[in-house]
Amino acid sequence: MKTIIILAHPNIEQSYINKSWIEALSKTNPEVEVHDIYKKYPDWKINVPAEQALLIKYDRIIFQYPFQWYNMPPLLKKWIDEVFLQGWAYGQGGENLIGKEIGVAISTAGISDSYTESVFGTIDQLLKPMSSTAKFVGAKYIGHHAFLGAYTPDAAERLAKDLEVYKDFIKK
Repeated sequence: MKTIIILAHPNIEQSYINKSWIEALSKTNPEVEVHDIYKKYPDWKINVPAEQALLIKYDRIIFQYPFQWYNMPPLLKKWIDEVFLQGWAYGQGGENLIGKEIGVAISTAGISDSYTESVFGTIDQLLKPMSSTAKFVGAKYIGHHAFLGAYTPDAAERLAKDLEVYKDFIKK
């Protein structure tokens, strides 16, 4: 299954989690394409036909980003708004994403205790817009991979164990 990661990290070079995920993946799964939209579009002027042509080539699309203020980074929101167009991604003639798999890989600063229904909501609840988007365009939502508490003292130790889980999520 051909997989692309739509990487949406505003500053990947200073990232610990997302950068480590991508580096680990490139060593073991070089066939997975990583498409860094912040690097590709520093001016935020998205080449919509090129992005649509890129997505057509893949069976699985993984959106990877730091979860900021309970949402995706702003360039990713703009990217989805501009690329998932009526007549291309949905509506009459919008059949290009039907049957593809869509998933999410996120990192958070917040610890797991923050992501409960009684506090701010579970990760599943907070990612509902992504699962709904996948359903709306006829894709299969395959769930998410999350690394919580990126700034905790034990993050490096947990990340070492998490890298295999992340790679399994990407290629499952």
